Amino acid sequence: MKMVKKLLLGLVAVATVLALVSCDGLLNKDDDAGAIKGSGKKYKVSYKNETEVAYRAYKATTLKHAGGLVKVSFDSNNVGTSKMGIIFDLKDDDANEGAREFYIIGLNPSSSVKNFYVSKFTNVTDIQAYNFGTELKTNKAKEVEIVALNMNNNITVPAAVDGKISFYVYYKLMSDGSFDWAVLDLTDDQMADFKGSTKFNKAKLKNYTVLKSGNTKAKAGAEYPAYEAKK
Repeated sequence: MKMVKKLLLGLVAVATVLALVSCDGLLNKDDDAGAIKGSGKKYKVSYKNETEVAYRAYKATTLKHAGGLVKVSFDSNNVGTSKMGIIFDLKDDDANEGAREFYIIGLNPSSSVKNFYVSKFTNVTDIQAYNFGTELKTNKAKEVEIVALNMNNNITVPAAVDGKISFYVYYKLMSDGSFDWAVLDLTDDQMADFKGSTKFNKAKLKNYTVLKSGNTKAKAGAEYPAYEAKK
């Protein structure tokens, strides 16, 4: 797979329940309830789940991207244990027909619950199954926990601005096939400065409030193919 140099900047997701924003333009078929509304660079989730099981949905972009900076805003911190965030490197799982794989960064706007995790999922055949299918009796999905979901790994929740709690999620594909990632607390002016930078890389992050950061290879290095830079 060749690296696509184009980066996704400034996408906004606003929600009170789980929303997953993909950056591979594939398999955008998992929102039967129509929970996600919007177009272009702005989407909103307004959905009340009255069942006893989780409901998950995502809106995929139409293009592949080598990285992104996504604003994730919550209207309230009263969302229970629900998560919103992004998925990236979404694609068909070549080793398992009919399955998909992806990375996910999940966020919750409350510090009183387990509010943050980063994982890679493979062999996902039922996105609505518990933990994306890792506990199915047959044909289980596999999860590699890059940052495990527990209170010790909680992220600092930014202060609300105009009634909204916002995180900025950064990721970028590296030449070795891994991804740098970070979650930031940015002002609108800092966001504009970041978008205008000619060096969209992790070193740039030192100028801002970094809540969490890392690289995916630290926990799952053996799984990465090298990516060929596009000429």
